[in-house]
Amino acid sequence: MTRMLIANLVALGALAAFLLRQAWPPVGAVRVRNALLLEPSRDGDFLWTPDTVPADFRRELRPASADYLAIVAALDLGGLDDWDRALRLAGHLAEKALDKGPIQADLTATYAGIREGYGHCADFVKVFLALAHAAGLDARQWAFSFDGFGGHGHTFVEVFDHRRGKWLFLDPHNNFHVVDAVSGEPLSALEFRASLLGRRGSVCLQPNGPGRAGYVEDEKALAYFRRGAAEWYLWWGNAPFSYYAHPLVRSAGMVSRALAHLVGDLVGVQPRIHIYPAAESRSSEQRMLRLRRRLQAAMAAALALSLLLVAQSWGAA
Repeated sequence: MTRMLIANLVALGALAAFLLRQAWPPVGAVRVRNALLLEPSRDGDFLWTPDTVPADFRRELRPASADYLAIVAALDLGGLDDWDRALRLAGHLAEKALDKGPIQADLTATYAGIREGYGHCADFVKVFLALAHAAGLDARQWAFSFDGFGGHGHTFVEVFDHRRGKWLFLDPHNNFHVVDAVSGEPLSALEFRASLLGRRGSVCLQPNGPGRAGYVEDEKALAYFRRGAAEWYLWWGNAPFSYYAHPLVRSAGMVSRALAHLVGDLVGVQPRIHIYPAAESRSSEQRMLRLRRRLQAAMAAALALSLLLVAQSWGAA
């Protein structure tokens, strides 16, 4: 019995070492999380509208909080169409941006931090999604990576403009959107991506509002997005109020934001991700799927060995 206990402990140690090796450095932990959240994608996953939202898309159904409703009310959005309201919200977030560092807190604290000059792209997007919901706008979150869907990358949003009948790209953190260089019409995220890859006409960058520009030179912004064009993905949900209202996530957040994110993954309130299906991303997506299979197998084995260890311990007692 002792020999079996030792063998189980050694096997569990090996599995733990494997999982830790996959999750280190921290960008690797993001890749592990993304692999576990990954779902198969089809072209139609990116073409739906607010009238045809997929049944499994984690749409925000919870009312906006009182503080966010007050923020939107103070911005006086009455009379503006969808796109102008979106620009007003994005401009409000960028007007005091100073790039002092990440925030990684709940919605109330993150908004306050942004107004004090803090915040990275994920902070801006999270707050924008909450403000958009409070303002009655439909928004969804995109992202891209430079390192095989790990922790190096960027996130931004699309807002649905009912007048134009299409999604429109918006980068709240870098304070710009893109328009067609000829027509001047704002473009969707996938239209912007097509331009980056030379598959449609050129674009011009326009500021969302009066705040600082994330990039002083347009070409540097375009080069940054072009570098990540092979690894775009859509977050399969836009429900920040529901996420932070979950009692387990809220309790874990009192300890640390990292723990809150882990709990969000475990209880299923963290949205899944859908990789945009393109030739450029196929190899990276296949690597992610293989990683997910290895992780799932390792976790299943660890659970089985843990249960066996408990049974052996009881038997030894």
